[in-house]
Amino acid sequence: MDLLTTLDGYFGGWCLTFTALPPREALQAMEAGHLSGVAGPVDALREEADEGIAEDRILLVAGRISPTWSMVIETNGSTGLIGAGRCVLLELCTPEQPATTVFKNPDGLELLYADLNDNRAGLDITSGRRWGAFGHVSGALHAAGFTAHGSLHDTLSDRSYNDLARRAITAVTDLRTLKAGTTGWVSGVVPTGTALQQTDRSRALSR
Repeated sequence: MDLLTTLDGYFGGWCLTFTALPPREALQAMEAGHLSGVAGPVDALREEADEGIAEDRILLVAGRISPTWSMVIETNGSTGLIGAGRCVLLELCTPEQPATTVFKNPDGLELLYADLNDNRAGLDITSGRRWGAFGHVSGALHAAGFTAHGSLHDTLSDRSYNDLARRAITAVTDLRTLKAGTTGWVSGVVPTGTALQQTDRSRALSR
């Protein structure tokens, strides 16, 4: 069972954020505290959910999944997804690499993108609708079937949500697989109040 299917089975929705920053630096950039090592990301998130997700905190887990990319996973979107904040994505960019987030929830499936060349953009993965500027990854998205004029190529019309998500992630990051091993993962906690402040900053940035 792959990571997206596993997250669907346990949580229904999920948010994956990709950054070149090391895992601990990524969590700190997302204003997470109480950092500690965890044996595996899904088990840590399940334990939090089984205990009853606290109303005053959001758990994030981060790990290095390739020489280039770290991935941050969150599954509690009750106060808004931290990785979906534009201000957060900008904090996660490096001069060499953009930052991107893909999230799935009852409202749909989206990809968000930011880089330090002032490109900020979004993609409705299920329809292909784009907004903003994707910078140098625009061509890769088009080649993956998310056309430059904001629609899906006909060959993607019957694909599952998770297959579409994998295609979009691969186009932006060049990651061919998503693996969540059992070593090198770190968890961190973001207070709900901090998450709400991040959301407010992101809204101001989009005006």
